[in-house]
Amino acid sequence: MTLATCLLAFALLGLALISHSYAKRAADAAYDRLLKASALTIANAVQISDGQLTVELPYSAMAMLSDQERIFYSVQDGQEHIAGYADLGAKLAPATSTQAEFVTQDYKNVAVRIATVGRLLSSAQQSTPRWVTIRVAETLGTRQALTQELFNHSTLPLTGIIFVALLVTAFGVRRAFAPLAAIASELQQRSHDNLKPIEHAVPTEITSLVKVLNEFMLRLKTSLYTLNHLLADAAHQIRTPLAALQMQSELALEESNSDQVKQRVRRIHANAAHMTQLLNQLLMDATISHRRDASTTRKLAVPDLLRQVLSRLDPQVADLVQLNITPLAQRAHIMGDHIALREMLRNLIENAALYGQQDTVEIHVYSRESGLIVFDVLDRGPGISEAEKPKVLERFVRGAAAQDKVGSGLGLAIVQAVVNNHGGTLQLRDRQGGGLTVRVELPAQLQPRKLKLSTTVTPIMALAVLLIAPVMGSPCAQAQAVEADLNMAPNTYTYKALNPSVTPSTLSISGPTDIEPFEKLILDFQRHYPMVQVTYHELDSQALYKHVLADTLPETDVLVSSAADLQMRLANDGYALSYDSEQTRKSPEWARWRQEVFGFTLEPAVFVYAHARLPKDQRPRTHSALLTLLEQRRHDFFQRIGTYDISVSGVGYLFAQYDERVSSNFWGLANELGQAGVRLYGNSSAILKDLENGTLDLAYNVLGSYAMAAKQAGAEIEIVIPDDYVSVFSRTALIYSKTKNRHLAGLFIDYLLSDQGQLVAAKQASLGALSSETDGNWFGKHIKNQELAITQPATLKPTLLVGLDPTRRTRFTQNWLRLVTDTPALHPLENASP
Repeated sequence: MTLATCLLAFALLGLALISHSYAKRAADAAYDRLLKASALTIANAVQISDGQLTVELPYSAMAMLSDQERIFYSVQDGQEHIAGYADLGAKLAPATSTQAEFVTQDYKNVAVRIATVGRLLSSAQQSTPRWVTIRVAETLGTRQALTQELFNHSTLPLTGIIFVALLVTAFGVRRAFAPLAAIASELQQRSHDNLKPIEHAVPTEITSLVKVLNEFMLRLKTSLYTLNHLLADAAHQIRTPLAALQMQSELALEESNSDQVKQRVRRIHANAAHMTQLLNQLLMDATISHRRDASTTRKLAVPDLLRQVLSRLDPQVADLVQLNITPLAQRAHIMGDHIALREMLRNLIENAALYGQQDTVEIHVYSRESGLIVFDVLDRGPGISEAEKPKVLERFVRGAAAQDKVGSGLGLAIVQAVVNNHGGTLQLRDRQGGGLTVRVELPAQLQPRKLKLSTTVTPIMALAVLLIAPVMGSPCAQAQAVEADLNMAPNTYTYKALNPSVTPSTLSISGPTDIEPFEKLILDFQRHYPMVQVTYHELDSQALYKHVLADTLPETDVLVSSAADLQMRLANDGYALSYDSEQTRKSPEWARWRQEVFGFTLEPAVFVYAHARLPKDQRPRTHSALLTLLEQRRHDFFQRIGTYDISVSGVGYLFAQYDERVSSNFWGLANELGQAGVRLYGNSSAILKDLENGTLDLAYNVLGSYAMAAKQAGAEIEIVIPDDYVSVFSRTALIYSKTKNRHLAGLFIDYLLSDQGQLVAAKQASLGALSSETDGNWFGKHIKNQELAITQPATLKPTLLVGLDPTRRTRFTQNWLRLVTDTPALHPLENASP
């Protein structure tokens, strides 16, 4: 006891030291995050106005810090003081990175914790890029109080808790496990076939254990019964064909006439075929009986089920099948066991082919308003009489017309069992003109077709959506639902391996990037790995996200998307695998998250102008200049401006969120766009197409990579990267958690981040590279030549998830839509001068 007390005392002392150290680290980490967040909030407010660096200090930057502490801040451009306390951190080195640095020192005779972050500034008025330094500091009272509180709450009660725990554990273990000895004794005395439930009285704490044991024994009893029943059926049914085989073989051995021997061999073959078919049916019956009790139910698309069935038919049977399926049935899903459902349909089709005199087997698949999916299998065989229809659904019972055919009498019984297990109904009906119709009705999840919106959404159309929102739900939700419906089926492209001499490995990629630029990356990747076949599924970013959540995505190894927030959400929810390599460690810290999501491009939001319809001297180069132009000449640009519909476009929503955080002009510009009758689009290609064909004069906040690709393809457009600030985002890639080729997926991630991949992304695909030093990087060239103002890419951090909050996104989108659609647009002829 003395030894135990000494050990306990040392344990408490060590635990107290550890608790104090942990409490201090926890308090510092918590308040350092707030300091960092405050500094980054101020950094995001830095912008250039009329050639001068200015800061609109956000309220949230100060509100997130403790109101019980003294707070100081400063913003400096090199040696030039911009805002705040000029002498804060005077002896500290200027910031050279966006990563926060923390230091504790005295300021104004009090100890403070200082967070320092930087923001890169590149301007045409400066010969070299420079960093803006942002510092935020607070006194240490609250973090010291939190440290002491955490220490007290964790350490002081430990002594009593440990002693009480020892006593309670010693007493509780003896008492709680005593009944287990009685149960063990009872089980040891039972015979091997005694599977009755345990009825011994037990404490509440182990009642669930006994319940699980009883349920297990019940399942075991059921399985043993099924197995014994199968063995009995097999013994009874196989005995006759085996006896016939033995008799026919003995007679064949005694025959000397070759013709008689051939006849005996044909009979032996017929009996062997019958026994093989019988064995197959018995095994399938056993499989179906087993899977009825197993947890094999999952969501299965009706087209996928039919493809599985048809692929497993014999070629001669498959050639007879004529399939008809309605559009609504194509979008239906069944909750069930895919193997049981597959074998059910295969049995019906093979029976129809066998008894249908080798005529066409028709399969009609359609839905009912009551939520059922119907499978009709029709043949032109002899049919089944009314008196026999109930009987042929029993095991080993066959109709009169089937006696001359090889069969076991188990096929329809298996079908009936599967239908019953899935809560459906089975009907045998005479077919008009002769033959039989087997109708199976199963419960299903039906997805009705939604109205499709045109790619271009005019203000009047968007206003109509808002007016009916109380009935149909929020505009954002409706637009997303329509978009997902429009992009449900991906476009698939396959690139065969360049080296056909070996069996190729297949890498599957899914994403919204247009195939034209992405193909450049695929082909160059295959030059380095010629034994790899690549399949690319092109689908919208929202549809990609929803496919992953619904587990309906085609087989995929890598997910690529320009919607970084959706990629972060997928990784945050466990749909990404971690990947660590030399290439990923070399990528910028802002362009990767948890070694799971990797940015591989740098793409800005740009203004795009029609070259012939808007002279160079009339093209605004800043957001504020664009706002002024629309205020003064909105009539000239009425319905001649296009931008993303942020309720549909993922990247458009990201751009809008960034603009709203950076610039106070955002909502005013949205209002002016509405006054000018802005046209809304779901993707970049549609905007650029209308810009080129004369429908538009100006495109606002278009993804620069697509604009540059269109210009290089011959479009007569001009691209302007804003001078005041630039919204920049990175296209991201992650390894899908359900990949079957993790090694290949990792190789593709490494390729995207490699110097060669970055070169192809910048020079051939026009997507832009992460580094401004990459040859052919059109956007990086502007950064390198100091032709831009504030350039700060959206970092891959969990903060991107904030914009995906349903309430926040809905309110933001609704406010934006009200301004760009509900504002009464002024017709060019109204209020015009005489």
